[in-house]
Amino acid sequence: MSTVCAPGLLTRLARRHGLVRSSLRRTTDRIEAAVTAVLAILALLVVPLATIIAMRSYHHELSETGARDAQHTTVTAVLLTDPELQHATSSEQGLSAEITAQARWPLPDGQQHSAPLRVGADRHAGDRVRIWIDRYGNATDPPPTPTVMIVKAGVIGFELMLGGWVLLGALWWAVCRVLGRINAAWWDMHWARIEPGWSHRPWQ
Repeated sequence: MSTVCAPGLLTRLARRHGLVRSSLRRTTDRIEAAVTAVLAILALLVVPLATIIAMRSYHHELSETGARDAQHTTVTAVLLTDPELQHATSSEQGLSAEITAQARWPLPDGQQHSAPLRVGADRHAGDRVRIWIDRYGNATDPPPTPTVMIVKAGVIGFELMLGGWVLLGALWWAVCRVLGRINAAWWDMHWARIEPGWSHRPWQ
């Protein structure tokens, strides 16, 4: 009794997706299967590529934050007045508002500096606020925390991955649409040849 060896996994996948030549499959079917396989591989490669870019973005921002922190320092500012709502007019953003209070804080050279400082509405005169200042003594935004940088890098990686998948999906849809039109035209041509034999009309 002869035994028939079952086809391997790769062979079965190739047959299922039309990568093996068969009289029942058209050239357009094999093209569609090949394009689908290539785009599927590219879709898988998008994941590590987006991960690498996200990690590089994180390390780049981490190094920039380290360099910026070397020129910034933290000091304790004392509020001289209660917070007030300040309105500022901008030609691009219209009317904006922020809550500020007059504050005083020490400079790196030992002198005192006074300027408006953005604070919360629950602050009062005499409160002490920990702030970041640059090398000129001006108040600046605090550096981003590692958690914020990780989240930002994750968002970048996710957007790149999603954008890559959308692009590949649109390309696959376009290829299938073109091949579908080719198949439709092929069927119309062959039907025009076969239909007269059924309806006893001469083929033109």
